[in-house]
Amino acid sequence: MVTVGFLVEGHSEAILIKSESFLLYLKSLGVRCEPDLVTNAIGKFNLYHPSGDFTKLRERVFGWLQSLEDKGAQKIFILLDMDNDDGSYCVFKSKVCKRPMDIIIVAKQELEAWYLADTPTLAKFLDAEIEEVKNPETFQKPLEEIIRQNIIHNKRGISDKKILTRNMIQSGFSLAAAALHPNCPSAKYFNNKLIEIANS
Repeated sequence: MVTVGFLVEGHSEAILIKSESFLLYLKSLGVRCEPDLVTNAIGKFNLYHPSGDFTKLRERVFGWLQSLEDKGAQKIFILLDMDNDDGSYCVFKSKVCKRPMDIIIVAKQELEAWYLADTPTLAKFLDAEIEEVKNPETFQKPLEEIIRQNIIHNKRGISDKKILTRNMIQSGFSLAAAALHPNCPSAKYFNNKLIEIANS
């Protein structure tokens, strides 16, 4: 079983990756991860530089990566949001501080697009019958779309992204389900990479 570490951009990503359900899903694939193999960079710009200048980032980021390897990580995923910062995944990834062996996972535009892609879980969270969101990754601010739907169905908003993530996990969020959505390629890429690592 391959041991994987994660370096993530913020609190919501850390909550998701450290969740019992996600760690169990990894185990079902043949991937081992523990909460102490998840490092929170507490901000995208601690991992990404708009011009690709890693002068100030490299020492810190490489330190985090080395720490994960010292804890047993054989492969490391770096997970962050695109947030409209670049025109393409390739350009965005080129501006993430990394080493050649690290695997970059970019949620477009934000992690919450994956929640929109998991229709059964979103319906359970909203406690409503809903139609599939056709293009979850086209929302520049997917959180705002989830807030809009929650206001429609439950007459209340969502005060915090971390609370939403915990609620989606409790409702049964599944990366595998999001990856099955025909128009959520970033979730599919993440899921496929995990499967590829497990089988390598």
